[in-house]
Amino acid sequence: MKTTFWKALAVLALTFVMLFSSFALGEARYPTLGGVVTDDANVLSQTTAKDIASYADKLESDTGVKVHVALVLFLDGETVQAYTDKLFTRWELGENDLLIVGAAAEDSFAAVSGATVKAKLSDGSLKSLLFAGGFSDAFKSQQYDVAFGNLFVSLNDLVGKQYGKTIALGELFRAYQPDTQNGSVTPTTTQNPVESAVNAVVDTSSQLWESTLNSITSSVQNYQNYNQQRDDKGRSLTPTGWIVLVVIVLIVLGQSRRSRYRSGCGCSPIGWILGGLGLGSLFGRRDREERRGPGGFGRHW
Repeated sequence: MKTTFWKALAVLALTFVMLFSSFALGEARYPTLGGVVTDDANVLSQTTAKDIASYADKLESDTGVKVHVALVLFLDGETVQAYTDKLFTRWELGENDLLIVGAAAEDSFAAVSGATVKAKLSDGSLKSLLFAGGFSDAFKSQQYDVAFGNLFVSLNDLVGKQYGKTIALGELFRAYQPDTQNGSVTPTTTQNPVESAVNAVVDTSSQLWESTLNSITSSVQNYQNYNQQRDDKGRSLTPTGWIVLVVIVLIVLGQSRRSRYRSGCGCSPIGWILGGLGLGSLFGRRDREERRGPGGFGRHW
């Protein structure tokens, strides 16, 4: 009976260990490659998805670069860059491939490319496209069509500079293209990634400088107000100062009166103070004795 109980307990413990181990070792979910655009998050319109696929064909034909877009809702605990790198490997992408991943519910995104693509489109250039070309703000505000429309217009401009080939967009991403002038398309709605990054730094520096100036101005104004209040108070005596001044005046007047009549009457402020202490009679008796003189008779004036 005891043996059966311990066996059951061991089986139950092993079951829990295997259950929690499977949870701990469970890996993130990855989408299955479904063409140029794999939209498991279902956030792109059909128009934008078709434009991306059409542009991908032109890009591969002119440069050999094969672009892929994967959109998911969650990363299942992975960092976005780690998730993107693993998906690149899972899909068995190679040297000529460029993968852009976005997690809609986590407002995060990343890109990874093969060695051949990286030689022309560096990791820094791709990050500039994602973070400084308008893509980031639009993606985080759930404007996915706007985000990818601007991204691919900027990517086309970068490809033209790095590969020396101009890919005519035509009607692709038409809402996000600049105005057509003299039959050619020149980017105006999207900035060069480097220029965008520089402008962002300049804007941030300007805001910081303005905030610093405002803080300094406020501190100076507060200091001036403090000095003004202190000067105003310094021009007039405080209540304690008035009391001290009155006491000094009374003392002076009392001393003057004593010198005039040769003996005091105890009317000075000192007399008041001694009277309050009970010593007034002592000094009064001494005064009277001086007036009577020797023999007990008073002086005649």
